[in-house]
Amino acid sequence: MKHFAPALASLILLLSASHTAAQERLCDTSFEDCRQPLWTLIDNENVGIDVSYWFMQDTSLANKIIARHQAGVPVRLLVDPRANPTYAGNQAILNQFAAAGVPMRYKVADCILHRKFMLFAGQNQVEFSGANYSPSFFVPTNPYVDYIDEAIYFTTASAIVNSFGKASQYLKHMRQPAQTSNTRAVSRCSAASSQ
Repeated sequence: MKHFAPALASLILLLSASHTAAQERLCDTSFEDCRQPLWTLIDNENVGIDVSYWFMQDTSLANKIIARHQAGVPVRLLVDPRANPTYAGNQAILNQFAAAGVPMRYKVADCILHRKFMLFAGQNQVEFSGANYSPSFFVPTNPYVDYIDEAIYFTTASAIVNSFGKASQYLKHMRQPAQTSNTRAVSRCSAASSQ
């Protein structure tokens, strides 16, 4: 019994050290630079990055994603080219990804692609929010005065990360998309949203 208590204490310490708690962070764009942690996650990823968005205008994010792709990290993108006429710069970034050979799947049916996230497989972390990938959505121009009100969520909670991983599974068999449009689906979605 004399040796049992220290052994039990050691076992408890070992088990608690090996089980780390999920890290969660809600970044507030009214005063914080929420792009910097995203840059760090992209730069540190070595296993795989899945990205889904409506539009991207931030060339710094595109450049970092392409750099990881060129370093051999698998990158998969789910994008919506229907944002191009409305959001300047999105087409140029899609072209930049295509020229670098980054696999993309275009969403062209039903409503717009409003699922915005980056999943970092090797870091078991996901970033998601309502924010589009533009500098003004992630960094205030003037804190508390000139900013887009967003909350950017970063988490390593397995249940949340795995739910995004499952959402990414249909990206498994990536091909370069054909330039297509589906105006009928867009029109149907627009009619439904105006009711």
